[in-house]
Formats: sequence, structure tokens, C-alpha cells
Amino acid sequence: MLVAAMLFGVGWLIGRVFTAVILLMTSCVIMFTALTIFASVYGLDLLHVLITLGYLTAHQSGYLLGAYCNDFQEHN
Repeated sequence: MLVAAMLFGVGWLIGRVFTAVILLMTSCVIMFTALTIFASVYGLDLLHVLITLGYLTAHQSGYLLGAYCNDFQEHN
């Protein structure tokens, strides 16, 4: 849960500063890293795939919130 909260915060910062290309690259890094760690330590099963999808969802929702807040402040 703490990892998802940190990924949300990182996604929020990326949304405030960078474009969606950076989000795509960081999402690929998160997916590759999480699946590599889970496959090498625990073995790959449905639970660990769902955990990885949860990490990606937290990261991307943080990006969407950051991009929305950044655009909202620029237009007001």
C-alpha cells in the first residue's frame, strides 16, 4: 500500500511537470521492475499480476490528477 501511495505521488509530480510520454516510460519501468521482482522471488501468479496493475493504476491516476491540477491553474 505504501508503494502505491508513493507511485501516486510520483505520478502527481510527473503530471504537474512533464507530458504523457514520460508517463509511458515510467509506467513501462514500473511494470518491468515489478514483474521481474515478483517472477524471480515469488513466482508469477494472478495475485502478483493484479498487484502490478494496482501499482500502474495508482501511478497513472496520480498523473491524471497532477495534469488536471496543472491545467486548472493555468486556465484560471
